[in-house]
Order: sequence, then structure tokens, then C-alpha cells
Amino acid sequence: MDRPFSLPSTLHRRATRRSQQPAAASAGIEHLEPRCLLTAAPALPGWVDAIDSGTMPEVRESYWVGQWTMAIDRLPVEALPGWKIEPISHQNFTVYAPGTSAEDVYEWATRQDGIAWIEPDVAFHPTATNDPLFGDQWALENTGQYYGTAGVDIAAAEAWQITTGSTEVVVAIIDSGIDITHPDLAANIWTNPGEIAGNGIDDDGNGFIDDIHGWDFVDDDNLPLDGYGHGTHIAGTIGAMTNNGIGVAGVAPQVSLMALRFQDDRGVGYTSGMLAALDYATRMRRDFGINLVASNNSWASGSFSLVVEAAIRAHGEAGITFVTAAGNDATDTDTSPVYPGGYDLPNIIVVASHAASGSLAGSSNFGSTSVDLAAPGLAIKSTLPGGNYGTLSGTSMAAPHVTGVVALLAAAKPGISVAEIRGAILNGVTPTTELAGRVASGGRLNAFAALAAIGEAPEPTPEPTPEPTPEPTPEPTPEPTPEPTPEPTPEPTPEQEPVTAALPVNERFLQESTTPDPTIWQQQTGGFSVIDQAAVSTDSGDSTMTIRSAPVADVSLQSFVDLRNGGKRARLIARQQDAGTFYSAELVVTRKGQMVLIYRYENGQRIQLGARKAPKPVGRLEFHLRGSQLSLYFRRELLVQVNDNVIPAAGAVGISAKGSGVKFANFFAEV
Repeated sequence: MDRPFSLPSTLHRRATRRSQQPAAASAGIEHLEPRCLLTAAPALPGWVDAIDSGTMPEVRESYWVGQWTMAIDRLPVEALPGWKIEPISHQNFTVYAPGTSAEDVYEWATRQDGIAWIEPDVAFHPTATNDPLFGDQWALENTGQYYGTAGVDIAAAEAWQITTGSTEVVVAIIDSGIDITHPDLAANIWTNPGEIAGNGIDDDGNGFIDDIHGWDFVDDDNLPLDGYGHGTHIAGTIGAMTNNGIGVAGVAPQVSLMALRFQDDRGVGYTSGMLAALDYATRMRRDFGINLVASNNSWASGSFSLVVEAAIRAHGEAGITFVTAAGNDATDTDTSPVYPGGYDLPNIIVVASHAASGSLAGSSNFGSTSVDLAAPGLAIKSTLPGGNYGTLSGTSMAAPHVTGVVALLAAAKPGISVAEIRGAILNGVTPTTELAGRVASGGRLNAFAALAAIGEAPEPTPEPTPEPTPEPTPEPTPEPTPEPTPEPTPEPTPEQEPVTAALPVNERFLQESTTPDPTIWQQQTGGFSVIDQAAVSTDSGDSTMTIRSAPVADVSLQSFVDLRNGGKRARLIARQQDAGTFYSAELVVTRKGQMVLIYRYENGQRIQLGARKAPKPVGRLEFHLRGSQLSLYFRRELLVQVNDNVIPAAGAVGISAKGSGVKFANFFAEV
């Protein structure tokens, strides 16, 4: 809770006297020596230059942490106007100093007798998973594998910062069984707490003897083992163990997997076995208190059944979300229904399949009303029987990604309802043009956003501002800014409709146009090629391409960019009618790492308006111009925001690359 920081009246007098004395500093972020003992010029610690130059690893902007010189809630210090100081403990505190350079904060701290040291508020993240096949799991972290588009994934890493699930949460896999001894699954296989293994007695009275891990409705025994492989693959996608040094990672690394086998070793199952499995799952939750929150149903039929519909309805009334695959016939199920997805029930989530590029899989069924969302379903690496691993494709592989997210939601918010789960998943999708009109939500699965939708995740903005600053301060500029000499621009068209342009645009992307056209790209310099539905720079120098439009003050650009395969710079451009004057949001590879920057280019001069370190050379780059405010986002995080009014209205937007091999995908420009 924010509390005002007040200063004793005597402090102001002491601060005035002390301001005439030389400031002290330490050589690093160790304890500061009392300033009266130093007479030499202070040596700034390395992090000061790193932060002010934008090369410091991720830090909480405008925030600092420090330690008092003695164990006490707070000590009198000279807080500058607009700053806020809050205790963390009896010895530590935070400082919020908006618009202040690292050097100024550090030098301020050295003038305070009550402060032992101060340092940046550095971000911590979970260490990367050590599962050796995780790099193949583009669905969890897409870096461009399988001809994909980096960032087109379910945001699993972000979701795991909130929760990795709970073994108290149970999901039923109604399929061909599970290899319950698989080393990547064994620890997450459900164990019936009401049964004593091997005693030949129906201990919990549910009608099944020794149903320790589920039931086999094909052979009618308590060993629901997988002789086909389908169910084991689904189980690994939902809940393979993570950071165990082997295999793959599951969407919900902590979960309990209930094995309900109704398909034989050929993958064939019948209504009778499926109904029995559904009834078992429903009764175990409703009558025996098992916290079973979802069932995965990666099977389909073209036949409507009142009996099956009633069983799924009972499933929902018991509090179980029924996740099902949309089917793999490339069919519009709005006009040609496929079941069980075709049943109009509030507990069903129907899942289509999308590729690593974000486009709907060619074989996937779709439907603007009958299919809810898309999830990764092509080239999915997961577990197979016998301790093995393999890659399968289809909507059967897409559905368990959603089931895994249901498990995460149930772990994050115990007691969550079916309606809340369904709403969080569908409201949290990442909308895309590829899926608009193809699925009801118009988007693909996003685990982190689903958690945010139930209030269990922070907003994906860098840091909230505790109190408004009198006036926003731009990032420090290393070069002097010349007198702005903007050229006059036409007044914006009063009734101009927004124009949205998107990549890929196939051959039209390379089509030159001599007249302004809001839908045709125009080569300015260098060149691009369309490769695998993405624009890739082909010139060793600079390549630029823009789309023309009526001048507007509000512009939004976004694209997935990738500098790993060559090139040194990718940038999004908001250009004035005069081609020599433009704003540029850039991702640049330097010797010290990746940087994101905002520049103004004018009359042949480049003026830096802001800069921050970027986490990776690949991810979503977003640039927004709202009046005089320019905002740069990278990997969904706001990194730079400045104010500059030299270009009041952009007359064109576009992309630019330095060097060959720079990749742009899913570029959107709304003006």
C-alpha cells in the first residue's frame, strides 16, 4: 500500500547545508562509505552506465532497492519532488524515482547518511526447463521451429510464472489409455485415494475393484494401458513432468492424469465404452469428491446421439469441462456438424488446430459458431508408449493444450466454475486475422492471458505508475536534438475509415506502385522476398517498404521479427509525407546484446528518443504513435515510451531491415 513519505522540518535545513559538500560514492553496489571520508571524485558503479545506456538486463523502470544504515523501518532522507520511498522490511526499502537517470539516483543516495547502499530493482525469471526435447515444443515456446513464426505459442513460460499446476487437480483422458509407467508421466498419473491397491476389494464402493489409476472399458479391468499411442501422446501434452532432465514438458507440469481407456489397440472405440468412461468420470467427481476438473476427448463422429449429449450435459452439471477436438476433415462444421463438438452445451470447448506459423492447419475442421478456438496441432512432440517420444499432428493434439490450460486455471483458482474456465480461455485468446471467421473466438489459445482473465496474473504491462508524474520525461538522448523543422502535412481526412494492412500479401507484397495505395506495398530501397508466408530481407544494405495512407495522428504497427538468421536491424516505420522524415521503432543486434530504440530521422540526421535492452533477437515488435506519444513494445512488454511532436501525422507506415535474412511475419498496420 502506498503511504506518503514525510520529512522532518530539521531535515530540510541539514540537506541544504550538506548540498555544499562533495558527494561520496562506492566502486560498486557494496556498502557506501560515509561521504565525509572521501575527497576524491566518485567512481560510478558499472550498472549506472549500463542502465542509462540501455544495456542493463531487465530492470523495473524507475524503481530502486536499498538498505538503511541501521535496522529500522525508515530513516530521514531527502526525497525529491515526485519520488516515493516505501519500506520493505526493517532494513530495506524501495525508491520510486520517475524520469530520473541512474546516475542521478546513485548520486542522490551517496548524499544520504541513512542509506547504506542502493541498486536497481532487477527482474528475476524462472530458469529455463531442462527437458531436452523442450526445444522441439514450439507450442510452448515458439522460436521459429518447424517453419514457424516466433512468438506463435500458448505463452506457457509466462503462465508458469503464475502457476505450474497442482497434483490436487485431476483431468481424465478418455482415449486409448496411458502408458502409466512412462518415466515422463508416472509421477503425474492419478492414484485413487479411496482404493487400496491389490487387495481385490472395491474399497470406495464405486463398482470398480482396484481402480487405482482409472479403468479399461475395452478389456474391463483396472489396467488402462495404451496399445495404440494416441492417449499417451495426449497425456504428455497435458501433463508431462517438467525440469526432470528427460523428454518433454507438459502444459500443466503438475497435474493428476486419470486414464480411461475406451479405444482398442487399433484406435477404435464404441459409444458404449465412451459412455461408460464419461459416467465414471462424472461419478468420481459428483459422488466421490475427486477434484476432476476436465476431460480430454480427442475423438469425433458424424452421428448425433441423444444419449451422448445427455452424458456430456451430466459431465458439465457435475462441474467438469469437456474439451474436444474439432476433427480433421477440413470441413466447415457450421454446415456439416461433427460430434461431440456439435452438441450445443455450455461445458464444451471445441478446438481446431493451427500450425507453427499461426495459420489454421489445412486438415483442421473449422466453424465460426461451432468451433471455439484454435490451439497448436501440427508437429507436436510428446510422449509415446514404452518410454518413447514422437511427433503427431491433428486436432487431437490441439485439444490437450486447452485441457492443460484448464488444469492451470483450476490450480490457480480452486473451485473455479465451468463457466469461468470457458470464459477465461475464450476471452483470453490471441486474436489473429488468420482465424477471424474460422473459429468463434477469432483467436488461438493463450495460457497466460487465460490466467490474467481470472485475475490470477498481472497485467502484461511493465510496471504500474504509483502516482502520475507532473510531465512525462523522455529517455535521455545521447545526441543533441536540432531545432525541429517539420514540413507542413495535409490535414487528416475527417471521415477517413481505418485502413488495416497485413502480411502475408503474397505477390502483392512485391508489387510496386507509383500512386498512393493503402493496400499495395511499395519498395523504397533494397528488397524483400516472401518466404514461407513472411517477408525476408534480401539485400546486404538497407531495405525499406511502405504502405501509403491518408495522414493520421494515431498509428499502430506490429510484427513478429527475427534477427537470428542474419541482419542487424529490424524496424517499423511511421513516415511523414516527406520520405526523409520518419519515426522508427527498432530492434538492433549490438555487441552487448539486443536493444530496442525509438529514433526520429529528419533531414539526414538520426535523433535517438529512447532506448532499452531487449530480451531476445526474436519476438513481437509493436510501435504506437498516439498524438505526440510514441510507445515501443517488445515481447508484449512496454520498454520505451517518449513524447515528440515533430511528425504530427504519419502519411505512410512500413518496415525496414539492415542486412539480409531479417524476417517479418504477421505484420499489421492500422492507421
